[in-house]
Amino acid sequence: MLWRKVRSIATDLVRVNAQYAGDRGQRNALREALKRDGMTSAQREIAGLELAAAPVAARAYAGLSNTSLTLAGIRVDDDAAPQLNLLIGEVREGGIFAGVHTAMNVGRLLADRLGLPLRVVMLDFTSVDNDRETAERFIRDGLGIADVSVVTRESLREASFGRTDIWLATHSKTAHAAQVAANIGVIDRDRVAYLIQDYEPGFSAWSTESVIAASTYHAGFVPIVNSTPLWRFLTEQEGLDIDRSLVFAPSFELERLAATAEARERTSTVKVLFYARRSKQRNLYELGISALRATVFTLGANAPRVSFFSAGEPHDEIDLGGGHTLTSLGRLGWQEYFAFLATTQVLLSLQQSPHPSHPPFDAAISGAFAVTNEFHGTRAGLHPRIAAVDADPVSLAAAVRAAIAASAGAAPGKYSPVAEGLLGGELADVVDAAVRRLLRA
Repeated sequence: MLWRKVRSIATDLVRVNAQYAGDRGQRNALREALKRDGMTSAQREIAGLELAAAPVAARAYAGLSNTSLTLAGIRVDDDAAPQLNLLIGEVREGGIFAGVHTAMNVGRLLADRLGLPLRVVMLDFTSVDNDRETAERFIRDGLGIADVSVVTRESLREASFGRTDIWLATHSKTAHAAQVAANIGVIDRDRVAYLIQDYEPGFSAWSTESVIAASTYHAGFVPIVNSTPLWRFLTEQEGLDIDRSLVFAPSFELERLAATAEARERTSTVKVLFYARRSKQRNLYELGISALRATVFTLGANAPRVSFFSAGEPHDEIDLGGGHTLTSLGRLGWQEYFAFLATTQVLLSLQQSPHPSHPPFDAAISGAFAVTNEFHGTRAGLHPRIAAVDADPVSLAAAVRAAIAASAGAAPGKYSPVAEGLLGGELADVVDAAVRRLLRA
């Protein structure tokens, strides 16, 4: 019995390690879990030093969040020249996604408009393969931002900040750190901008973390909101009064998408692509698989030829029934992604949050049909080729089936960008509007 148990555990470890090595999404998910659930002895020491440095008024926040006291005990110099401090979890190669790219771009623009040096302050514990020099080099060479300095969490106590510094929070956890510091008078809340890219209380619903995330929207910071659908949801859900001049449209790769549309050809087989990210709960992986199985079940004997693929995170081949399988392409590079998109007629991409996910727009703009889930009325009417329906297998399958029928034997779809202004204003104009508010402080 003992030998059987040991062998079972060993087999599980081999499988888990193999998946961990080959799946970057799972590695990132595990890193996030470790941040929430435990700290190394070195990290506990840093947290203890942060607590010791924090004013007495801040100590009520100890243990509320991993980042609660990161800024509470910083050294503030009344005579220091101002800088723009961009607050972010961590910047490291292999951990940069669309939201981080946007945050860095907003920080660069904001620093430029304010005429201030850009300083990136990383509030997560620094990964073992990262440090200040490595992060600065990656920002400079990988992200194209030449004039930047980096402060790690571990070195925050040695850094000095100016009384007239401007701050940019880029995630609810960094906004919470700024909120605590503002509550105790360490920084001026009127000099804090807050880049809001999604409704983050939904990432950990019905929890302390959820309540903290929601509270950051009411901290009195200058909001910079990524997209009109998110702005609308924040207005209705949180009762926020955010001027439309502070809402910008997401940036799409329009030149690549125009080339993708140009590369499309008529085909007798309809190709369906599923955006599969199992490690991200909001992407509704299991619901998507169920919807594809329901699609296959209802295709009928006279249905056009259809093939099913997924991209995002790798998974084993999945039997959809009726002789159809879902083949995983795993994580695609930019060139591979757009090349495959040019051969795709239907995209299924789900997201249980108000931020407009990019894949449906990539498909629709480049001439394919996209199916996604509606979310509190934030997705209807965003593009004529995007069907936003109820988040259940039957409704999603009906929409996928209708898209397959519309694609079968049809001429390739044309390039069709989103209507101007529908998703928000130009980012540069929004940053200018934020600067005007920050300079009033």
